[in-house]
Amino acid sequence: MAEKKAPSYEEKMRRLDEILTRLDESETPIDELARDVKEGAQLIRELGQKLAEVAPEVQDAFQELDASAPAADGDEEA
Repeated sequence: MAEKKAPSYEEKMRRLDEILTRLDESETPIDELARDVKEGAQLIRELGQKLAEVAPEVQDAFQELDASAPAADGDEEA
């Protein structure tokens, strides 16, 4: 049997948006409120962890770009 694939970052963001919209529009039945709030909190934690994981990679990529860019010479006229 095939393994269930973990939801992607984008899928988690869509689910969180659905939950927040339901809460904002008061569409959540009271019996589901606690469950949705807990799920939303868990999604926020997971999304934050993913951002923390990729932040150093993104920062390194920008530093590499800066290092490989030609130095600006203040004596040149445009």
